[in-house]
Amino acid sequence: MNKIASVIKMHRTDKWTWLLIPWMIMLSSFTVNFTISFFVDEPMITGGLSSIFIYVFITGIIILAQTFPFALGMSVSRTDYFWGTSVMILLSSIVSAALLLLLRLIETWTNAWGSDLHFFKLPYLSDGPLLIQFFVQLILLLFMYYFGFLIASTYRRTGRIGLFLIAGILLVLFTVLSFMANYLNWYPAIFDWMVNQSALDYALWMLPLVLLFSASSYLLLRRATI
Repeated sequence: MNKIASVIKMHRTDKWTWLLIPWMIMLSSFTVNFTISFFVDEPMITGGLSSIFIYVFITGIIILAQTFPFALGMSVSRTDYFWGTSVMILLSSIVSAALLLLLRLIETWTNAWGSDLHFFKLPYLSDGPLLIQFFVQLILLLFMYYFGFLIASTYRRTGRIGLFLIAGILLVLFTVLSFMANYLNWYPAIFDWMVNQSALDYALWMLPLVLLFSASSYLLLRRATI
């Protein structure tokens, strides 16, 4: 437990990577869109919110390279490193999801910032009670974090050739599935299913993937070398 706490403390010292930089990037995007919204006559719906999800995906990739060798050099086990990092990922995601929800409420209270800018409160993603909205944002953040972390763990375990080989196998698999879907005329049914899913439905579908990504990362890191 002490080692896990040490890993969490190690990550907490890097506030820029975990919290400040992603929010600086997103708020910079908001500032630009807010300025533009005063020169647009129609309601403005922007995709600037995606910047924070893209960043946490990148963070999931780079955080392993930055901290894994150092942690092992400090006699931290691979298991303790994984759990300590996972706690930090969860805490960071909870904080970001809560802040996103708060900004969404402020956007509602200010009547879209007084300029008809819809940056945080987007259609579809903002459906349902506040708790549901928080849950959807949290799962999206965890999904992106662990997706990046899985890529980094795969690279750490198998190297560049192994990563490219796995990516190639997945590409072939998706190509075959795409061909089968087209040949068997599955696409209409797939599209009908997709349009009938709510944001909560997608979040619930992503939850098993989050668990799969995290478990796979753990197994890969157990045999990873520095």
